[in-house]
Amino acid sequence: MNQLKIKSFLPLLVLIIVFLFLRFQNIQSIPVFGDEAIYLRWSQLIKNVETLRFVPVSDGKEPLFMWITAAVMKFVKDPLLAGRAVSIFSGVGVLFSIYVLSLLFINPTVAIIASSIYILSPFAFFFDRLALADTLLSFFGLTSVILAIALAKYPRLDLSLLLGFSLGLAWLTKSPAIYFIVLIFITYILVNYKNKKISNIYYPAISALLGFVIYNILRLGPQFQQIALRNQDYVWSLSELIKHPLDPLIPHLKDVVNLYSQLISWPIITFCLIGWIIKPRKKNQNQNYLILLLWWILPLIASAGIAKVFTARYILFTLPPLIILLAVGAESLITRYKISIIVFLICLIPNMVGIYQISTNPYNYVLPSTESGYISGWTSGWGIKSAAQYLIERSRFANIIVGTEGYFGTLPDGLQIYTDSLPRLTVFGVGLDITDIPAKLIDARQHGDEVYLLFNQSRIKLTPTAQDQVDLVLGYDKPSHDKLLLLRLK
Repeated sequence: MNQLKIKSFLPLLVLIIVFLFLRFQNIQSIPVFGDEAIYLRWSQLIKNVETLRFVPVSDGKEPLFMWITAAVMKFVKDPLLAGRAVSIFSGVGVLFSIYVLSLLFINPTVAIIASSIYILSPFAFFFDRLALADTLLSFFGLTSVILAIALAKYPRLDLSLLLGFSLGLAWLTKSPAIYFIVLIFITYILVNYKNKKISNIYYPAISALLGFVIYNILRLGPQFQQIALRNQDYVWSLSELIKHPLDPLIPHLKDVVNLYSQLISWPIITFCLIGWIIKPRKKNQNQNYLILLLWWILPLIASAGIAKVFTARYILFTLPPLIILLAVGAESLITRYKISIIVFLICLIPNMVGIYQISTNPYNYVLPSTESGYISGWTSGWGIKSAAQYLIERSRFANIIVGTEGYFGTLPDGLQIYTDSLPRLTVFGVGLDITDIPAKLIDARQHGDEVYLLFNQSRIKLTPTAQDQVDLVLGYDKPSHDKLLLLRLK
């Protein structure tokens, strides 16, 4: 029996090695973008100043991802690599959890197929390689699924406590973890509604309470209320939803179809759906399939129904349950018709092409319409690292002052992550669409400093007189026909 268990996990080792190779390949092919720059700058501040460990909360963001990244930054010098490594190893956790969940509650073949789909999904591949909290949330979400099913089948205090820790860590990662609280109760009821164990529902209640207690660690820092206030910027209030109950639900569900068609691919989806149609499921597995379906569809519909802004990364945590369900359909075909293995591999070709393009040529990769800002637009960071290297080199010979577009985000945070702790290089924001050189920059130049402006060409409106005061040092083309400009005051 133990030998069988060891053999069952041997494919997982191979899958993890393949995952790590693909995820770390050209890890910085996409430059830092707006949200990454903010999160990485917060992580640096947390690393440098212990009293600032709750700084993300001031902007309404849960800080666990930044705490972990700050710890990694002590060992990894490159800030972008440090943040993205956290996401990649969170992805290892997702892969491990997909495999374990499938192995324990379905079968080993589904475990291998689901893990393979995850590894070769452009959806997961793209976001696993960005310094964002979403893959970490996905990991804790899937861990909560496993523990919720285990707790429902075997109600025990130790499982209840483990589930509580998972929920608490998820909640310290991102606010959508609130969905997991609801889903653990639904899972418990589904498993136990036919027997007397439903009376033991205090077990998931203990888990929810522990998760809530862990989340309230954030009250130790100032401005805890900002989390609730900032969440209002992303979701519609109940009073507004009553006025238009199907808007944004219907438009966002259309966005989901578009996202799935490109980032999961129609060939894989079609192949797996055919498997669901042609072969009846094992009745003893129906309960597990239903649980996975609910962990996928309920948060997806809720997010689509209340979100003001809807992008792929906001529903990334719903992807693993869907992938396992797709793998169940694929397994039906593969076990029934051996030729289906070849067809399945052919269906994966568009996915492999997609991840190859993301890894080697992201400049020309076209994302779905909802995904602007990562590669194109003013939030993309093409040229920032090169500008930083130039400015760092100049700081060896002079005191450098840089005024950047905006006050936070891609600029100046994207530049500050590369110039952190350099005593002769100061970076600060000076606003948008400036027409004249800010007085403080002119004053710095008159005092002998080298003074620069770093702006997107589309967001600087210097008058002819102001243009005569600067020289173009460097220019970096961006996919959106924009250009990052590094200007030096004469």
